[in-house]
Amino acid sequence: MAASRLISFAEKIIKPCFPTPLLLGRYNLSLIDQTIHSIYIPIAAFYPFPSKKPEQISNILEKSLSRVLSSYYPFAGRLRDNTFIECNDRGAKFMNVQYDCPMSEVVNLSDIGPEYLPFPKDVKPWSRTQDEDSLLVIQLSHFNCGGLAVSASLSHKVADGCTLCNFLTDWAAIARDHNAKIPSPLMIGSSIFPPSTDIHTDTLVDEIDYQSLGRKRLLFSSSKLKLLKAQVASKTGVQNPTRLEVLSALIYKCASTAARANSSSFKQSMLVQIVNLRPTFGPPLPTRAFGNIVSMIPVATTSEDEMTIARVVRELRKAKEELKNEDHVKENKLVWFLSNRQSMAKEIELYKISSLCGYPFNNLDFGWGRPSRVTVPAIGDENTFFFMDSQSGDGIEAIVSLPENNVPEFENSKELLEFADLN
Repeated sequence: MAASRLISFAEKIIKPCFPTPLLLGRYNLSLIDQTIHSIYIPIAAFYPFPSKKPEQISNILEKSLSRVLSSYYPFAGRLRDNTFIECNDRGAKFMNVQYDCPMSEVVNLSDIGPEYLPFPKDVKPWSRTQDEDSLLVIQLSHFNCGGLAVSASLSHKVADGCTLCNFLTDWAAIARDHNAKIPSPLMIGSSIFPPSTDIHTDTLVDEIDYQSLGRKRLLFSSSKLKLLKAQVASKTGVQNPTRLEVLSALIYKCASTAARANSSSFKQSMLVQIVNLRPTFGPPLPTRAFGNIVSMIPVATTSEDEMTIARVVRELRKAKEELKNEDHVKENKLVWFLSNRQSMAKEIELYKISSLCGYPFNNLDFGWGRPSRVTVPAIGDENTFFFMDSQSGDGIEAIVSLPENNVPEFENSKELLEFADLN
């Protein structure tokens, strides 16, 4: 196994190249930041034929990381009591690792939690971040074929997918050109969503369980998604259903059907889709708005008759339209959901969807070309679906985590196999 072929390891702390001004020494968490689970968001990009030597690559990444941290200074600080980030320039952790194996062996390795090699051994993907932990951990992995991987594990307490993408894109821009000018992040989260004194991390964060879960990666090509969209449109009357709407409904139905096959009775369920709120504000917030600026749209299913792809798509579209008129500040649905999730889970089955589709992760060029693959490890939480653009950009990769005993029924679903390629 590749894990036993680690031949060198080095670790250092990268500090911002310019000290954070004293006036910016405290970054207050917003209400949504406080409520979000205190876990690392992991992502890795693989590069098979870098044009530079390993020493050059390490030097470029370290120097550009130091510079970009001066703009994203909360990432170099430490979390304090689920209330604020102490922006003390303690820095981000940077790992430099070499494996005596080809990159292809690692790319195809089963990404079961802590065994997923592009990420540090002591920072399990989707694991908790504690107050004294580095909020950002980078690993540069070199392989004996000459390929490399750049991974980032970033605390969800200070960033959603949009902020993570902005950070990585800006870091890559500076790596390509040290004099590149990047727009400053807008640190406005707590001014939009004022924090609360009644939220405590230990009651809101679940332990990540890497046991008894089955993980599947499914590829949905552009042609199959077009076919699915056409079928759904003809049955629902929904004009131009999106790829995410039809794919969410398909996987939700197949996962729920698989769960029923192992149960003696139907159990009510709810599909929860995380959404970026920036475009929904009037006027829309800039994409540079920093932090967790998200909410959710729910679709409840109370009977077997309601579990159809057509109905779920209609309900998703209806919920998205209602989202535009909701007060996300006073009554944020994601805050409500995360605060009540444990009690809800006793009564209904919860299915959660997150998506990084539409963000340019596949274009992350640090100076040696675009990655051949960008991937996110499967989360250690049952009934969770994670969507990313395929490497070609016109399809979608779905990363599915289910109870292990539900997987055989799920992956043999004729409805699923009509549209999906199982990786």
